[in-house]
Amino acid sequence: MQRRQIIFFKIGSFSQVNFITARELAGRFPEYDFRVVDVEKEIIGTQAFLYLRAFVEATTRYGWRMASQRIHPRDFFCRIPCVLAAIRKWVARNVQPEKTAFTFQTQSLFDARREKVPHFIYTDHTYLANQRYEDPVPLLPVAKSWRRMENELYHNADINFTFSQFAADSIMGDYGVPAPQVQCVYSGPNTEFPFHTNTSLRTGQHILFVGADWVRKGGPELLEAFLLVRKELPKTELIVVGGGPEIFVPGMTAVGRVSLNQLKAYYESSDVFCLPSRQDPSANVLVEAAAYALPIVATPVGGNKERVVDGETGYLVPRGDIDSMAKKLCCLLRDENLRSTMGMKGRQRVSELFHWPAVMDRISSTIGQRISVNSEGMLRKSFATCP
Repeated sequence: MQRRQIIFFKIGSFSQVNFITARELAGRFPEYDFRVVDVEKEIIGTQAFLYLRAFVEATTRYGWRMASQRIHPRDFFCRIPCVLAAIRKWVARNVQPEKTAFTFQTQSLFDARREKVPHFIYTDHTYLANQRYEDPVPLLPVAKSWRRMENELYHNADINFTFSQFAADSIMGDYGVPAPQVQCVYSGPNTEFPFHTNTSLRTGQHILFVGADWVRKGGPELLEAFLLVRKELPKTELIVVGGGPEIFVPGMTAVGRVSLNQLKAYYESSDVFCLPSRQDPSANVLVEAAAYALPIVATPVGGNKERVVDGETGYLVPRGDIDSMAKKLCCLLRDENLRSTMGMKGRQRVSELFHWPAVMDRISSTIGQRISVNSEGMLRKSFATCP
């Protein structure tokens, strides 16, 4: 008897989320064959005319953003109606209900549903969640067909898994999806969870920032706060990993993009982690920093306030409040015991809520229950139609 399959749809790497989620799902459902479909490579990239058309339309619609933020046109392909239609056609031709246990997609940029096949989504954000921030993000212009697709996707998915309650609240509140179809399961770190943390290199003088988008992640505000910190604690140093500022100040080192192994070294040798984001759906770096027992100073935007418990695992400061940020950073840098206590509480919280095995246990448990119910329903239906 031929084994049924699970089809996992993704776009690129999505940091390490796609690799980890696919690996964990395959391991938890060994009774099924497991197929990974990279929408960009296997659907868009194999059709030369579609790729060219998407390239032209993306450049026409979003050229201004590509130029200002140095974004490749393919990052907008799934916003283009002809691409959405091509994905739906591919799914209709290649996903056979009788041979498929369920389908699973990360992110909600396209629709990989197939009628009569249980479908699950795992996403960090929604289009309308951009309006939930204190300083709302201008909505990216998209076609009406894309807006309709996103709304139908959430409503027709068996379960919408989310990285944060922030995203879950958006799916329910902004799109009207019933609560039983939405489950916040959180997300894990891109780096492996360190079972032992080496704190011997910590001197009480290093603040760490990790983020590719310097402005959106609050880099300019951190730089202002760092200058205030240096007035109180002149030996303090700021390490910037990822995107960096165009200006440099004494005590700041910008190292650019680094490998995951190199990133681990920065977590181990730093004393305080700071991410004062302006908008952020769910910053994985907060989980990573906490996993390395670093106390955190962050802003309570998006899903970040779910990853930092104010006064326990770090401090949440109002967005744009430079003075408060500087004071909390100084407070932590001056007190080794406080850093250690908050860091260990954060690490414990990560192991319980944000460790990938814990996250995937929640996802696989819900999927198992749902496909079991669906299978029983189909079995009852087949018996009911027997002569």
